[in-house]
Amino acid sequence: MDTIHISVRCLEEAKQWYKEVLELEEIYTASHYSVFKVGTGETPITVGEGEVRPSSTTTILFSEALEETRLKLLDREVEAGPVLTDEGVTYFQFTDPDGNPFEVCHVPS
Repeated sequence: MDTIHISVRCLEEAKQWYKEVLELEEIYTASHYSVFKVGTGETPITVGEGEVRPSSTTTILFSEALEETRLKLLDREVEAGPVLTDEGVTYFQFTDPDGNPFEVCHVPS
């Protein structure tokens, strides 16, 4: 997989949100998109200006500190759902300002 592409209405506003709220590192920028490094993984997120449409695809991020991550997002005024458990995996969901769905998960060792 090369990248995960997420469409946003306003690139400049989205770039600030992804940097400040999700604390992602911007590793490349062009006139109509920016690429962000996600943790220690190799697959980046590309945020590009374009038509935002409902999707059945969810970007899933991993956290060693699930509840702390959720509280940090809540402090940054992100509407994060409750922590849920499904077959040993704990997770919660949220959306970016354009309504793109995300999930943060943790799998105990």
